[in-house]
Order: sequence, then structure tokens, then C-alpha cells
Amino acid sequence: MIDRAIGMAGVAFTIIGIVVLTLFPKINRKLAWAGLSLGMLLLIAAGVVAFLPDSSAQSGPTFNGNCNNYGNYNFNCNTIITPQRAEFNSQLGDDLLSHMPSKMKKVRLITVGGDEDQRVGGDFQRFLEGRGYQVERMSFGMLVPPPNHPFSFNDTPDAYEVTIAPSAH
Repeated sequence: MIDRAIGMAGVAFTIIGIVVLTLFPKINRKLAWAGLSLGMLLLIAAGVVAFLPDSSAQSGPTFNGNCNNYGNYNFNCNTIITPQRAEFNSQLGDDLLSHMPSKMKKVRLITVGGDEDQRVGGDFQRFLEGRGYQVERMSFGMLVPPPNHPFSFNDTPDAYEVTIAPSAH
């Protein structure tokens, strides 16, 4: 692109230099020859730049793999940068159990997210069932509005509601 701009400037100065030499014979010849020389110099520079091999600075970013987002200037094609997914552990389970003293109430377990998020919900369900709670599970790919926290708890009169969305942050 820059080679074209330099070339156009070279053509312009060359034409101006030739026109000044022929149409205005009384004008200072050194000025006309300077314009002609500058124009030729710019044309030569444009030719050199045009034939230089492309480098990474001239050709833009290079991607390995599948990058199907041409035109939107998103250069993180195969890179997904997200916070770490929350994991279930027994300490977290014990903390939640401290809020659920009655095993007579059923636990309404809502899991939100993809397969890995559902796996975390399955871990929590097995933990509760192993402790003697009756679990009613509902799985969703997404909720609107999305959960604000990976684990949330609500004590309703008829059930404990636990929402697990490990990817929520």
C-alpha cells in the first residue's frame, strides 16, 4: 500500500518537473530539475518497496488453525480467555449443608451451563444424595438473566434451592 502512495507522489513530481521545464522556460531550471529528480527518486523507491519480500509487519497477523472471523478485526481466533470454571469440593458441600439443616425438605438443584458445568452439578447431586437428601434436578444450557455467582442458595418454605453455574463470574 505504501509503495503505491510513494509511486503516485513520484509520478506527480515527475510530471510537474517535466511540465515546468517545457511550459515555463523562464523559471529557474534548478527548481524544475529538483522536482524531476525527486519524482524519479520516489518512483525508484516505490519500485524497491513493491519488490521487497513480505514480512510479518507488512502482511498483518498470521493465524494457525481455523480462523473464520475475517473482517471483524478479532485477532484472538483460536484463543478463548475466560476465568477458571468453579469446581465442587467437599468443603463447599459442607458449607452448603450448614444452611440446610432439615433433610425432610427436598433440594431443588438447578445446574446451568455446558457439559463440564453439568458434570459439576452431578458431583454436587451425588454429594447431597450420599448425605440423605432428596434431590430434584433441573438442567439448563443457559438462564436469562444469567446467574451472577457459580453457586447460590435460597431457602424457600417447601425446598432448598441451589443453583450451580460453574462458568458464571
